[in-house]
Amino acid sequence: MVNRRRSETAGSRKTSKRHRWLAWTAGAAIVIVMGVFGLYRYYLNPQNFLLTPKILHHNETSGNPAFSHRITFLLMGSSLATVNHQVITNRKVRDRSDTIILVSLNPHTHTIGVLSIPRDTRVQLPGIGLTKIAEATYFGGVHEMVQVVQNTFHVPIDYYAYLSMFQFEKIINDMGGLTVNVPQNEVYEANGDPLGINLHKGIQHLNGQQVLEFARFRATSLGDIGRIQQQQQLLRDMARQLLTPQNIPRWPLIAGDVIHALSYTNLGVNQLISLGLFARHIPLHTVRFATIPGHGSTHMDPYMHQLLSYWTYSPHLSSILIQDTLLAEPLTSAQKKSVSFFIASGTSTLNPAKALDHWLTTQGYTVTGIGWANHHNHHRTVILNTTGDQWLGSRIATMVGPSVMSFTAYHTTPWDIKITVGSDYHPPTTAAPHS
Repeated sequence: MVNRRRSETAGSRKTSKRHRWLAWTAGAAIVIVMGVFGLYRYYLNPQNFLLTPKILHHNETSGNPAFSHRITFLLMGSSLATVNHQVITNRKVRDRSDTIILVSLNPHTHTIGVLSIPRDTRVQLPGIGLTKIAEATYFGGVHEMVQVVQNTFHVPIDYYAYLSMFQFEKIINDMGGLTVNVPQNEVYEANGDPLGINLHKGIQHLNGQQVLEFARFRATSLGDIGRIQQQQQLLRDMARQLLTPQNIPRWPLIAGDVIHALSYTNLGVNQLISLGLFARHIPLHTVRFATIPGHGSTHMDPYMHQLLSYWTYSPHLSSILIQDTLLAEPLTSAQKKSVSFFIASGTSTLNPAKALDHWLTTQGYTVTGIGWANHHNHHRTVILNTTGDQWLGSRIATMVGPSVMSFTAYHTTPWDIKITVGSDYHPPTTAAPHS
């Protein structure tokens, strides 16, 4: 089957590459929907709604369903592709994972961290070599993906769930659609192609198919990484809508859609109830989001024997993201020192930039250099955060005072964070916040 499937892929690599997509939001929505379903089941006690033969077969029994310690989930979503202009909907077909995210929950501190792993991340697969992490489920199934993520990023995984993405459209429709701010006109082969995209710029209420199109669109300035950032906002929109009073009666139907889409999981029913009881106490604004940072590269694929594009991740920044986002723990002295800054003066003097250099250094960070900005009349201080860690970036912004911050996981510079000092800058007078 592998040889046949891979040969088909070789013949249509360009098409499948266009059609496969990273449904980040749908994968992360598993946690939200499982949580609201747990609440529903806890309070209304429906009759064994979740106990389908498939779930009973794949679930591992748990003697203590309550989560009393930090747990980490690996959430995966299958790719979406077409054969003869028909979307593949057979959940038994082994496929690549276009959604790969780690979610860590701490019941003691009531924190949630979400770390997205780009599907093209170049990793070592057993028996294959260095190739895309999305291929792990194709060659070795869900369990191989779990092992690859653990071995690559050194994060122990307690639970996993694999979602068949063709069900996503129904999930959104059963939510009553979703209001989304589309940042630009997004059009891609919309003339009869079942995976075409045709969306217009602006705030609008989208149906399930349109939300799928929004989640798949990758023609941003940063490509797939820009799409991940766009989908993180989509996740917040979904969470807010799920928690509105008018959507509460829809929880059982939505949960049923998600459970129907689950192909493999080791979560039991009682654990879903515990998740629901936990999730109701977590404010959405406290959820930490990050994306594994890196840069685009081209390498010879060890199986396809052709040049393919990859995401080459940054090991030192990835370890910082795991500590900061997933573990929600202060950075070690060595980790703080490994975060490098470049400071550009956007005023007529270097003195404010030098003051910021001194302050960051005393906080334990590294300043690689100070220079002039492109002009000397910057009115606002600007922070360019390329670490992939939004949470870290927000704390840096708190440290330096009023500023404008841009964020990306695309890391190609010798520094990790660039601060352009504007005329509104005032040196910090207090200690840095918890970091």
